[in-house]
Amino acid sequence: MGSKAKYIGLCIAKIQEYTQSDFFHAVVKRAVERGYKILVFNTFSDLYMMDNYDKGEIRVFDLIPYDILDGLIILSESIKSDSVRDGIIEKAKEKNVPIVSVERETPGCYNITYDYRSAFEEIVRHVITEHGCKVINVVAGFKDNPFSDERIECCRRVLGEYGLSLSDERILYGDFWADPTARAFDEFMKTGLALPDAFICCNDSMAIAICAKLKDIGKRVPGDVIVTGFDGIFAERYHIPRLTTAKQDTELAGEAAVDVIADISAYSRSRNITGKKVIDHKVVYSHSCGCKKIDYREATGQITPLFQMADYDNGFDTHMYDFSAAAAEARTMEELGETVMQFTSSFGYYYFGLSLNEDFMNISDSYEDIIGKSDASPEEHTQRRLILCECYDNRHFPPVYAEKLTISQEIMEKYNAFLFWSVHFQDKYIGYGAMAMSTGCDGFTPNDDLRHIVKYTRHLSQVLQISHGQAGLEKVISRLEDLYVRDHVTGLYNRRGFYTDIGKRMVRARETEEYLIIISIDMDGLKFINDTYGHAEGDVAIKAISAALISIWGENEVCSRFGGDEFTVASFAREYPESQGQDIIKRVKQSLAQFNSCSGKPYPVGSSFGMYYEKITKDTVLDNLIKVADDLMYKEKIGHKESRCRRMPRE
Repeated sequence: MGSKAKYIGLCIAKIQEYTQSDFFHAVVKRAVERGYKILVFNTFSDLYMMDNYDKGEIRVFDLIPYDILDGLIILSESIKSDSVRDGIIEKAKEKNVPIVSVERETPGCYNITYDYRSAFEEIVRHVITEHGCKVINVVAGFKDNPFSDERIECCRRVLGEYGLSLSDERILYGDFWADPTARAFDEFMKTGLALPDAFICCNDSMAIAICAKLKDIGKRVPGDVIVTGFDGIFAERYHIPRLTTAKQDTELAGEAAVDVIADISAYSRSRNITGKKVIDHKVVYSHSCGCKKIDYREATGQITPLFQMADYDNGFDTHMYDFSAAAAEARTMEELGETVMQFTSSFGYYYFGLSLNEDFMNISDSYEDIIGKSDASPEEHTQRRLILCECYDNRHFPPVYAEKLTISQEIMEKYNAFLFWSVHFQDKYIGYGAMAMSTGCDGFTPNDDLRHIVKYTRHLSQVLQISHGQAGLEKVISRLEDLYVRDHVTGLYNRRGFYTDIGKRMVRARETEEYLIIISIDMDGLKFINDTYGHAEGDVAIKAISAALISIWGENEVCSRFGGDEFTVASFAREYPESQGQDIIKRVKQSLAQFNSCSGKPYPVGSSFGMYYEKITKDTVLDNLIKVADDLMYKEKIGHKESRCRRMPRE
């Protein structure tokens, strides 16, 4: 990362969610205004369960470059794991990085919180003073929950100011979800009590459920009953009637968080900041209380964006299916990297990089610890990283190995927001991704469709998992095939492998009228070496001959060990088969002579050879050629044995 720019880190979970997305946009907008770059470290889960998937997600926080940050913003309530959130804050403190905690008060941080109470009071007071409501039902969350109890008491207190009361029978517990709210409504209707003038709901999900139940019994909202919500969730945008609700002022919170860090960097010598800012919720008066008249032309207009969203989702799903199909056909890292780039480029990311463990596609022979230990940090898995692909300004770069994914100074200076996320298979960390984004406030075309980023990144992990599993499977299959056709001691073909390969080659060679040369090789004196020096030395001698054969094994040759000390070489020639065969024998002898001169062994390694060749026709029988070559080899072997006997000292 470049050193000229100024950086603020943002730690967040589920950036794709409506509230987090709005906060991200506000932070980026203010950061651009104040001359900062935003480095976003995001998990696509809220880390509440801390299951295996979450353990893979949190690895993104290992990437935070504390040493270059002017400050760190953490959206604390989005990260549900106390240990993860506290760990990030502790590391930032160790590096003397100013921290702004948003939503949750945290010691040692500058805290930005929201005032829920005043907004809730305002809504209750509004339905009483502006709409004349006297009988009110409160739809709370869980029973004995602090948030529920606080809002119930808030409602009682405001009602008391106007000489009104809230009876226990008019408190419904909807557990903050739609289905429990519907059941609570049904139970209330069984009491025989009259419907209230207003349902004051502690969140929008429960308010939407109450609207649906009222419609079922033929009641109009707000014509017969007023309904209010709280939180301003995404679904409320498309609900008719639109809810009177209150929502976090994420824009003001984002601006304040950046301003705190910018001001500290500019004016303070100390980077240890504490303090607090409380931001009111914004109350939005709309259809469900009657402050805004329902215009069904407006309602009809809501159908278009929903249809467009659904249509885009269908197209996206098809695109991801094609992505999987294309990745499954990739056989090399280059092909896989190009496939990723091909299907990523359509999203318009100004920069995209994917850094994986070095051994991602290099499956070990033991097939153990294929991905790496999940408790190691990203840079501890291997000394180098596999940069599977990089793309910026429509330029694609093929896979390379490097110490780390280094985003160039040019890119860091040009763009203002970078998103980082963990690539993992459940809790097995394999790398991370990075992308440059624009929200449009910096003059670039926005490419911040955060709703689909989560889909894309999860699908990318699945694609890599498929490729990784396929590589492992191919490795296993290849190993099994090798065990089936190769001699496990020497690496040469065994008898089965020899006949399989030669059979295929003979079909092609018959059409071009080539010669088939068979050289039979038998090691001299193996029994003597085994008996005198041991079988381990006998294996050394066998491997010396095997190495000699491997050294001459070209595209025209097939080398094999038929068993024990018996070896067979086949070669194809279009002309001069005698010369080609003798040349092979000469090169093998030279290799053995070199071994003997350097090995320091008390015995020489030698062999007997028999060569025979024949032009390949439809009548050629491979076994006949091998038999003739064997007979010629045995004649030479007898001569070698007689020669050794004459040289052996007599007792």
